[in-house]
Amino acid sequence: MTTLRHGLTIGVERHGKDDFFVVLKVTGTLTHEDYERMVPVLEGAIAGVSDPDIYMLVDATELDGWEARAMWDDLKLGIKHGRHFEKIAVFGRPGWQEWMTKFADWFTPADARFFVDRQDALEWLGD
Repeated sequence: MTTLRHGLTIGVERHGKDDFFVVLKVTGTLTHEDYERMVPVLEGAIAGVSDPDIYMLVDATELDGWEARAMWDDLKLGIKHGRHFEKIAVFGRPGWQEWMTKFADWFTPADARFFVDRQDALEWLGD
């Protein structure tokens, strides 16, 4: 018997007046329902801040992929809030995750980088 693992954890910390540190961990396949849970948390955290700066750490070590509809949700999130993302650090497994991070870096205003090591990702976010 195979057990499908799926989960999404999001944490948002506010630093100072306009800086937000977001930690996202995805297990399994990212779904539309995940975005329905995640986006309100993010939008609620930055509500009332005219020009928030978001620094995001994505733990993709257990990410297996995206549903097509979730990719569309990601694009919509980027269109709506992309200018607020300053840095996105993704740490996970080399290969397609690394390629997707580079792809995102080309098409988003945020500086996105891939890391194999969580500590390296955190240090880069703090620079």
